[in-house]
Amino acid sequence: KELSFINSRSYGPGRYDTVYEEQGIDYPYGFVRWTEGRNFQAVVDLMAEGKLNVAPLITHRVPIQKAPQAYEIITGKRKESFLGVLITYPGVRKKEEGKLLISSGLRRPSASVQLGVLGAGLYANATLLPILHKGRDLELVGIASAGGVHAKLSGAKYGFKYATSSDEEILRDRGINAVAILTRHDTHADLAIRALKAGKHVFLEKPLAIDSKQLDRVVRAMKSSRTLLTVGFNRRFSPHARLLAKFLQDRVEPLHVHYRINAGYLPPTHWTQQEKIGGGRIIGEACHFVDFLTFLAGGAPTSVMAHALPDEDKYHEDNVSMTFTFPEGSVGVVDYLANGDRSFPKERVEVFCGGRIAVLDDFVSLQTIENGRKKVYRAAQDKGWKDEIAAFVQSIREGGDPPIPYEQLIGVTRATFAAVESLRKNSPSIITV
Repeated sequence: KELSFINSRSYGPGRYDTVYEEQGIDYPYGFVRWTEGRNFQAVVDLMAEGKLNVAPLITHRVPIQKAPQAYEIITGKRKESFLGVLITYPGVRKKEEGKLLISSGLRRPSASVQLGVLGAGLYANATLLPILHKGRDLELVGIASAGGVHAKLSGAKYGFKYATSSDEEILRDRGINAVAILTRHDTHADLAIRALKAGKHVFLEKPLAIDSKQLDRVVRAMKSSRTLLTVGFNRRFSPHARLLAKFLQDRVEPLHVHYRINAGYLPPTHWTQQEKIGGGRIIGEACHFVDFLTFLAGGAPTSVMAHALPDEDKYHEDNVSMTFTFPEGSVGVVDYLANGDRSFPKERVEVFCGGRIAVLDDFVSLQTIENGRKKVYRAAQDKGWKDEIAAFVQSIREGGDPPIPYEQLIGVTRATFAAVESLRKNSPSIITV
C-alpha cells in the first residue's frame, strides 16, 4: 500500500565482513551505496561543514582525571539523566620538531623586488633568465659571473642595469633586496649564507647543499635571518602538480607514489658527478623528485632504502631505485635511471590512494581515475618555473611564509644524503630534520 520501510542500522553494510573490513575490497556503488566506510565519511564531512551539529547531544564533559565518574553516570550508579558523555583531555602543545620558525621581520611586505643574479651560465640563460625577464613586479638590477663576460652579454640581453664579475658587489648593493643564485652546486651554500647575512631574500637553484656540514651552516643562517629563502624545486608549482594535489586533497589514506625518471647518460667525469663539485646526481638532481614526493605526501621523508645497478666503470650511482617512507604512512619510490634512451619521455608519476589512481606524464598530461570515471588534462609542458618565481616574488611583496616550508627544504636535502648513505651501506637510513 505504498509503504516505505526505513531501517536504522549501526555502521552499515560491510560491518563484520572480513573481506571488506580487513582486505579493503569495497562494494560497488551500484550494489551498495552506503557502506560502513561511506557512512562514517559522510557524517564526518557533514560535521566538518557545520551541517550536522552534535554539540547539543553532549550532556556531560568529564576530565580524564575523574573518568570513573563518567562510567558511574552511564551505568546508572549516579542517578543523572544523560545522553552524550565525553571524557576530556588536557591540551598538549606539540613541539614542531625540525620546523624553522620564521622571524617577525619575514612577514613584513616589500613594496617591490629588486633582483640581483649570481651566475650567467647555460642553465641561467636557457631557463631562468627568460622567465625573470618576463616576470611581473620584478626589477632586474645586477648580474654577476666569474669572468664578467657572460654577465655582460646576459645583462644586455635581459635588461639588467649593470653586470659585474664580483658576487660581493651584488651582495653589497643596497638597491638589491633579493638574489637568485644560479651558480655551480658547490657554491650554493656559501652564497646563500652570505646573501642571508646581507639581508637579501634568496632564490637558490637546487641543491640547497651538497653535504651535511654545508647544510648545517645554511640552517643556522636561515634560523637567524629576517629574510626568506626558497630552493628551485619548481615541479611542485606546475599546473599539473596543482591539479594532482587537488585530486588528492581530501584523501584519508596514505599514498603510494612511483616516480620514474629517464635521466639520460652523463660520463663519470662530468662536473655534476664529482662529489665535491656537483654532489653527484642523487644529491644534485634527484632532489627534485624527492621534493615532489614530499609535496604530495605533505611532509619530508623519515627513512630511505636505496639500491643501484652496478656502475661497471660506465655509470656513477645514477641507476638507482630509492624507497622513501613518510610520517603519515605514505610510501614513495624514485627510480632514477641513466641507462635508457633519451628519445623516450623523461618523467612519469603514478599515484595510488584510496580507490583513486593518477598518472602524470612528463608534465604534459594528467590522467585521473576514480569510481571508474577517467579524466585527462593536457597542456603544453610546464614544469613550474614561471609559477615558482611568481610565488617567490609574491612572498616578498606580501610578507608571510616562504613558498616552500623550511622543514621540507631541509628534509628533502637530508633525504638525498641519506639515500646515498643507504646505497653505499646497503641498509636503510633514518632521516632526521
